[in-house]
Amino acid sequence: MLALTIREGEYVTIGNDIVVQVLKTGDTFRIAIEAPRSMKIERSKVREMNGDIPACIQRVRKQAPPKKVLKQQERMLAKQQSNS
Repeated sequence: MLALTIREGEYVTIGNDIVVQVLKTGDTFRIAIEAPRSMKIERSKVREMNGDIPACIQRVRKQAPPKKVLKQQERMLAKQQSNS
C-alpha cells in the first residue's frame, strides 16, 4: 500500500486511466475519482458490510487499528447480529 500526503487540488494517477483528486480537506474530505466505467469503485463501509475487507487494509489494521475503525467494526457486527 502506498500512503501519500497531498494537498487540496492535487491528484494522483494510477496507470494511464485512473485519476484521484482531493477536492476538499478538513474534518472530512472529498475526492473525485476518474476511472473506466468497467472498474468497480466502492466505499469502504459498503464493501465491509458485505464482509469483504481488502488484504492491504487488513494488514494495516493489524499493525495499529484506529479507535474509530474499531468502533465502526463493532457497530457493523452488532448490526449484522441483530439482522440475523
